Amino acid sequence: MATASQTPVNTYKVSGRRKLRFQCCDDILRDCEGLLGGYRQLGNWSLGKMASHLADACNLALEPSTIRVPWFMRFVARTVFKKKAMQKMSPGFKLPKSAAALEPNDTEDQAGVDKLRQTLVRWKQQEERYHHPFFGQLTPEEWETLMLRHAEMHLSFLLPSE
Repeated sequence: MATASQTPVNTYKVSGRRKLRFQCCDDILRDCEGLLGGYRQLGNWSLGKMASHLADACNLALEPSTIRVPWFMRFVARTVFKKKAMQKMSPGFKLPKSAAALEPNDTEDQAGVDKLRQTLVRWKQQEERYHHPFFGQLTPEEWETLMLRHAEMHLSFLLPSE
């Protein structure tokens, strides 16, 4: 397991990240499983922490959310950021305090990947999707696209070992 540096990294300024483009959720899991063999961490989160976070983000679609986002943030997210997020997500975004539950605790790599695997099985089996706390009602296709772009952004900070 890679360890984070003592001083938090400003992820907005990190260079050398991987360029990823996932086509389906299986691609996310395949990438995570490959990283279990070793990786170099460019950002603040380990593979386990990222995989756990991605599982929690998937669960936003599968369960009613308790996250409450101020109306002005929802308005901005829906009118300005939704289209961009569906194409590519940028690093460095700080979640509002109301969404603190989406920042996971430190998690062992294998445990995080196992959690993500279990969540993705449920993702494939459950057709019903709930409202996104920021973006509101999304189609199943929009949810999947959002999850793929989200995973690309996070996992781009982990470089597989040679």
